[in-house]
Amino acid sequence: MNFWFEMAINAVEVTLILSFLVQYFGYRMACPAKYIWTALFDVLSFGSVAFFSWGKLYEGYASLVQILINIVFCCILLRGSILQKIFVSAFTMGLVAIIATFTALLVAKLSGNNVTLLLSRFNSVRIISILITKLLFFVITRIILRVKENGKIKWLDVIPLAAIPTLSIITITLMMYAAIQEPHIQNIVFYAVCIVLALNILIYFLFVRLGQVSKIQTEMALLALQNECLQENAKDIENMYDTVRALRHDLKNHLLCILSMAEERDVEGIEQYTRQLLQRQNTVNKLIMFSGSKVLDAIINSKSAAAERAGVRLSAIITTPLAGISPEDITIILGNALDNAIRAAKDSQRKVVDIHIQPQGAYSSIVIANDIAHPVLSDNPALRTTKNIRYRHGFGIQNMRQAVERNQGLIRFYEQNDRFICDILLLNVQSRNE
Repeated sequence: MNFWFEMAINAVEVTLILSFLVQYFGYRMACPAKYIWTALFDVLSFGSVAFFSWGKLYEGYASLVQILINIVFCCILLRGSILQKIFVSAFTMGLVAIIATFTALLVAKLSGNNVTLLLSRFNSVRIISILITKLLFFVITRIILRVKENGKIKWLDVIPLAAIPTLSIITITLMMYAAIQEPHIQNIVFYAVCIVLALNILIYFLFVRLGQVSKIQTEMALLALQNECLQENAKDIENMYDTVRALRHDLKNHLLCILSMAEERDVEGIEQYTRQLLQRQNTVNKLIMFSGSKVLDAIINSKSAAAERAGVRLSAIITTPLAGISPEDITIILGNALDNAIRAAKDSQRKVVDIHIQPQGAYSSIVIANDIAHPVLSDNPALRTTKNIRYRHGFGIQNMRQAVERNQGLIRFYEQNDRFICDILLLNVQSRNE
């Protein structure tokens, strides 16, 4: 009975741990294979915990091994940054070890038992202690899920943050060993464990706070870049409408000139003059896009003007207005992608950028292709910024990925026939609700 109860509790524990990690980060894939992988890691975690339990070792040692299993599980299946995964994996197992020790000492204190007897005997008091441990872990992790933060944190911040829960596991193990060897210090060890538990909770809130500060800094840098982009777009639109106003202002003079040539029966002059007017009109038409989306039109028209100034030819084929995609995400995705494409095409030989936006099944497809002077991905596979002021740049690709992720989409970059291609799929609103 004792053996099967312990195995059942171990199974519940690893299930609670992996469930918490999944809810904290979320799956990175949508295919059913994620459940198979989760089940495999569940079995691996159960085997690790069962091994240490079978070997009569304190579960703190199993927690150290489980940290590594959690990190691998998160990196393979879950979203989020590697730094967050390292900290949350260490913090989770630190929490498991601390709660187990805290509960054992608390129940021993309240029941008047020796902690050694509590851990070695299978009775109703031990069953209650174990059930309280798992219930406390469940309740605390539910609270954590309500105050989680997904901001980016630096390596120098994560290393000490992750080290503290890991060292807490070792400290708790030594404390429990001391309490077992010297029962008269059991109360002192209990108070020390309470302090360690409080410190780890404070460490988590420090982790959340650092994430919030980092997120605010990133948003401020992004707003500064967006402000620069809006100023450039305003100038482009102003120039475009100045051209339209000039044509409208001169329309009367053009008609009078044509009428004069018609009275003189100068057919050849009329034809030549008309061709010149049509050529100027075509130049203006190239700057004006009517897709059915004001945001999409503004971006394409603005970037078309920017491409023309850079000596780049931009052509667009749009058969869907990207309905259901927020204006902010459209601006982030297309604005950054077209800026990068125009910048790269400027140095190429053909200087051409093509954009195709069209429905593709349950998704909206966005394909932006531009000529390149030399391969990009071979030298810079992560597409990191090459600008001098790095602290103010480098957010483009990162923000594009986040915007695509918010719309349950996919993004990939590849090169083909001396062209760099950004291929994006965004899930339609109707498909998200199904």
